Amino acid sequence: MCERVILVVEDEILIRMLIAEDLRDAGYHVIEAVNADEGMLMLHSGQPIDLIVTDVRMPGEIDGMELVARAKGLNPDLAVVLMSGHLPTDVVHRADAFLRKPYITSDLLSIILKLVGPSCQIKIQNRTAS
Repeated sequence: MCERVILVVEDEILIRMLIAEDLRDAGYHVIEAVNADEGMLMLHSGQPIDLIVTDVRMPGEIDGMELVARAKGLNPDLAVVLMSGHLPTDVVHRADAFLRKPYITSDLLSIILKLVGPSCQIKIQNRTAS
């Protein structure tokens, strides 16, 4: 099975929903976490995860930067995209890619394509025969 699984970690519900919807529309399987603490639980759940997209500033015991460090400690090959509107780019060295908020969906999809490749899911369109 070549399905790509992406963990989206974002505390702002509307932003998380938009990211997840965009990634699902692109054919990726998306798991959502409301903060980095929940993201860590997902990483320890046994669910295969190919890539993490995470915000930096979130409530909870750990933030997105710590999530990146711990995720890379568990699996150095796990791809991570860090997103922030407040973080200087010179402190994101642990992530594989950085995307400044606000972002353009095509930029996020381009980064994901480079890091884990395309999704192999084929979206089936509903058509009406006449």
